[in-house]
Amino acid sequence: MRALDDFLSEYEFSERHSVDVQAPPERVDRALREVTLADVPVVRALLALRGLERPSGPIVQTLGERPVVLEDVPGEGIVLGVAGQFWRLRGGTGAPPRSAAEFLAFDRPDSCKAVVDFRAGPGVLTTETRVHATDEEARRKFARYWFVIRPFSGLIRIAVLRAARRKAEG
Repeated sequence: MRALDDFLSEYEFSERHSVDVQAPPERVDRALREVTLADVPVVRALLALRGLERPSGPIVQTLGERPVVLEDVPGEGIVLGVAGQFWRLRGGTGAPPRSAAEFLAFDRPDSCKAVVDFRAGPGVLTTETRVHATDEEARRKFARYWFVIRPFSGLIRIAVLRAARRKAEG
């Protein structure tokens, strides 16, 4: 898989998480793609608190608001992109990027763009989230939002990683 820098090399906010997994990367990646809300009740509760719809299907493909698949390598992992005003309940105004090309070119003022990856390697499953603000006003708004949401964002990613580990090792 390509490096995350290929999708978002400049960013002001980030977080990383990983879990050790006793299974081959191919099985770990497959398990990750099968994790649903039924496997991680804490995610369901956090979505309900924010007043968001509960996505159906695999969580990885519904994280964020209208994610774009930037790269998908079966057996290795997936990279998702999302853009908007994350501090607003529904992500702000304007049409979100619908393709990788639109995501890479996105630079709407007072907005952010983010990438989230999940990668299965020998004995480990990792995720990294990066967020870039398109201007100073967006950076200030997102910084306040990130201060509040970051612990919950991390909790969601850790819960997803652990659910994937349970499926892969089970």
